[in-house]
Amino acid sequence: MDMGGDGARQGREPRSGGANLLVFLALLPLDALVGGYAWLAIGMNGWAAAHNGEEVTVAFTESAAYGGVPAAVGLALCWGRYWGAAAAQFVLTAVLIAWLLSFPG
Repeated sequence: MDMGGDGARQGREPRSGGANLLVFLALLPLDALVGGYAWLAIGMNGWAAAHNGEEVTVAFTESAAYGGVPAAVGLALCWGRYWGAAAAQFVLTAVLIAWLLSFPG
């Protein structure tokens, strides 16, 4: 724990904007990989249901599972004090979940 000259505790400072941007850009391939796999898996389930004559349902469980990966990464970014990158990660997670739930199955 850092102590100032007057004995007051100094909190941990957030990372710089450039560091947040670099971390966010470094995580974009992971986000694209998770989003692409989620799109493929949910799309294949919907296609199989439609092809077999079954009713296509919204895949809430799969959407939550695939949205959990970027959300966990966002929490790790918060722990590492990358607040800007974490906020962008949470926005991307919300967009991913909304996009996945827009599919009929």
